[in-house]
This record gives sequence, structure tokens and C-alpha cells, in this order.
Amino acid sequence: MNDNTKKALMRLLAILIVFIISYVYNRFFMKENLNNSKKVNLKDNINNSKFADVDLNNEDFNILFMYVGQADSTLIKYKNKIMLIDAGNNEDGKNIVKFLKDKGISKLDYIVGTHYDEDHIGGLDDIIENFDIGKFYLSNGGELGPNYYNLEKAAKKKNLAITIPKVGDKIDFGDVDMEVMSASKFDGKNDNNASIVIQAKYGSRKYLFMGDLEKQEEAKRKWNEVDVLKAGHHGSNTSSTQEFLNQVKPKYVFVSAGKNNKYRLPNVKAMERIEKMGAKIFRTDVNESSFWLTSNGNDIDIKEVSINLDGNGGK
Repeated sequence: MNDNTKKALMRLLAILIVFIISYVYNRFFMKENLNNSKKVNLKDNINNSKFADVDLNNEDFNILFMYVGQADSTLIKYKNKIMLIDAGNNEDGKNIVKFLKDKGISKLDYIVGTHYDEDHIGGLDDIIENFDIGKFYLSNGGELGPNYYNLEKAAKKKNLAITIPKVGDKIDFGDVDMEVMSASKFDGKNDNNASIVIQAKYGSRKYLFMGDLEKQEEAKRKWNEVDVLKAGHHGSNTSSTQEFLNQVKPKYVFVSAGKNNKYRLPNVKAMERIEKMGAKIFRTDVNESSFWLTSNGNDIDIKEVSINLDGNGGK
């Protein structure tokens, strides 16, 4: 073999190596970035057709972060399993009921009242009255008042037992691993810190739903890295501390808040901390809209959808 032939073969080998490296990089390492730039571009995904753009009858893992004004309500669905975490204020309950029924939902395997605040459990009595409920999780104590008593009355009427979860409890959700990460007893002062916090894992992706948990309880727990974080306490500065964020390292953060709410949430400093982590933030208050996330266990698709279930004018 002469020198010219050797040089030609070396050049061909070099080109082949470059091609293989380029293919592997784009196929595996760039996949998420390409998906994110495509699927998280809200301008491409906004659909103004109310309700019609959300189809929950699929085989994927679904999360719907619903706009209920200055309140909280999140629907999680995987195949035939459905969980509702919180149900907004009193005025939001009937809107959530109508939306779920319009989607053909008649049974909820789990409902979760993360803590006793009205903006989380206010609408749960409507949910209990209108659906077949498998299991009802409620936080371990809080400020007693009309919202709790209405909830207790609705549960008793349906012979629905209230379950107080413990840290480490597993929740049966098919192929989705669900675990209670925080569930402290009410200390008589701040029921936010009694919030039930749930982590879900489907495929290679992890999700964390924080309720209104604040920094005192954040500091007591050891947290896993997650892909998706439902920010605690509507994006308040009393939650999502730097120490907490350093542990969870979220890629996507969802904030439930009411447009022009009197609390001025989400808090600017909290949002800056999250942004500095490189996470993409999705806020329900900006367009008074909801966010629909689907995942096949690897890819994540996020769409902003014009679902407004606020019965209280964003307050």
C-alpha cells in the first residue's frame, strides 16, 4: 500500500469518526434540548379553543396544572388512574366539577387536600359530592373553620374515610411510582408546613408537588433531583430556598397564582432564584391559563391551554 492510498484511507477514517460522533451527539445528547426548544415554545403551543385542546384519553402520563386564580388545583392521570391534588377556593369547586365531567371523568382514585387553607381545600367538598372517590388524603391538622367542616360533612355523607399520610407512604398509581415526601403534623402556627408533598416518577422523569410547604420544612427533608417542580406556596419567597433548589435542580417549574393577586405572587426574588438555576418557569397568572404536561416516560411535552376555572376573579 503506497503513501497516497494510506493518506486517503486515513482521511476517510477521520470523516467516518466525525460522522459517528456527530450522530451520537445529536441523537442522544441534543434530543432533550431540541425537544425543549420545540415543545416548550409557548407561542407555538397556545390554543385558544377552550377545553377542546386537552385530550386526557391517552396512554401517556398527564399533569394538568389548572388555573383557579389565587389558589391551587392539579390533576394527574395515567391510563385509568386519576388523582386530584387540591381543588381551589370555594367558588372554584363547581368549575372543576364541570370540567372533569366534560372530560368524561366520573371517578377519582385519589383526592389530596394538601393542607387546610381555603385556596387548596375550598372546592374539595364539591368534588366529593359529585364523584366516586377511591381514597381521600388530608394533611395532619390545621386551622379549623367552615372549609374544613364542609369537607368533613361531605366526606361523612359519602362514607369516605379521611387518610392522614406519613412520609414514605407509597401510593398505587400503576406504572407511576408515587411517594409522600413530607406530611408533618400541624404545629398550631403555620399549616403551610403541614402540607402533603408528593413525588411521582414515571420512566426516567421525576415530578414534585409541594403544596404550600415553606422553608422550615424544606430544610428538614432530603430531596431528590426532579425534572418538574410544582413550586411551593404559589411562588412565595418563603418557599423554594436556594438550599432546596440546589437539591432538586428542576428543569421546569410551575407556579399557580392569580392574575394581579393582592399578595403580589409569585415573588420576584423566588423567581430569580429559580431562573438562575436555569429552569423554565410556567406561570398560570400571566395569561390566566392552565398548563398541560404529557410524558411517555422519556420526552416531556408542555402546552399552555386556555382553561380558566377561576370562580373568584383571580383573588
